[in-house]
Amino acid sequence: MRRCLHVLILLTLLFSSTVLTASAHDDATPSASPAAGDSLLGELGYPEIVVTTDGTTNDFPTELEAGRYHVVLENQSDKDVDLEVAQLPEGMTLEEVDAAFDEAEAAAPPFVLPDFFFEMVWNGGLGAVAGETKGFVLDLTPGEWTVILRAYESESEEGTDLPVTVTVTGEMAEIEDPTGHVEIELVDMDFVVPDRLEAGPQVWHVTNNGLQVHHIVLSRIPEGTTEDQVIELVSSFFAPPATPGAAATPVIEPGLAIEDVEDVFYTPPLSREQVNLYELDLEPGTYAMVCYMPDPSGTAHVMLGMVEIVTVE
Repeated sequence: MRRCLHVLILLTLLFSSTVLTASAHDDATPSASPAAGDSLLGELGYPEIVVTTDGTTNDFPTELEAGRYHVVLENQSDKDVDLEVAQLPEGMTLEEVDAAFDEAEAAAPPFVLPDFFFEMVWNGGLGAVAGETKGFVLDLTPGEWTVILRAYESESEEGTDLPVTVTVTGEMAEIEDPTGHVEIELVDMDFVVPDRLEAGPQVWHVTNNGLQVHHIVLSRIPEGTTEDQVIELVSSFFAPPATPGAAATPVIEPGLAIEDVEDVFYTPPLSREQVNLYELDLEPGTYAMVCYMPDPSGTAHVMLGMVEIVTVE
């Protein structure tokens, strides 16, 4: 399956991945990654799944008991790597899903996702640049899950998908969520975040309580930026090209420029009731939290108001 975050965002918004939606690891220079057990997520004590890849392998286990897991991605390759987790539509193979996405991409704009996209269960994931080790926490309920590892060149986005089918058995025990961490709630066309976020290392407990598929792209922006300015910047990329001979149409320059945006974090898609835990190390400043997932009509959620300005102190 194609790199879902890249395709769903880029084809929906129809502009370059250097604008707001760029993967946080595309431009950032990562700091040295701690050993898995030394991380804040490792301290939570969940069973670990270590996925080590050289860019040609995906050694995610093919059989697991239901439960909450700390997944550690060790990227030993010279390529960037994304890992995404999803349940395919009932009765569809991965090849059929790929073909349907290809057909939707080839159709005349606007790009509209296949109906089954909204029936899939998207369970998040993460990305790691070349040589980086990162982790996240997710719940694996009974059933079959597809774990897709994609290794790709950051400049060209050309890469290889390495899917693994994971059979999860047993019963899901009741899980007591950790306390004292940052609670981030995704609801339909809004984010519910704390009034105040502190700078420094922290764990984000991200839950989708909306009916639609959502995700987070977190970007640092200038102080004083408004939600309307973020939406205006995104909207400016939908403007049709000028038609020779047509009457001139005033162009409103957005108050926020592309160069003002620095991407720092993202999550792959999360379906309703799915939970991921992530470790972040935030600097003080102003950030835009945005969802670019499309609704069934193809309209990106940011265009429906799903953007939040967050201050980190």
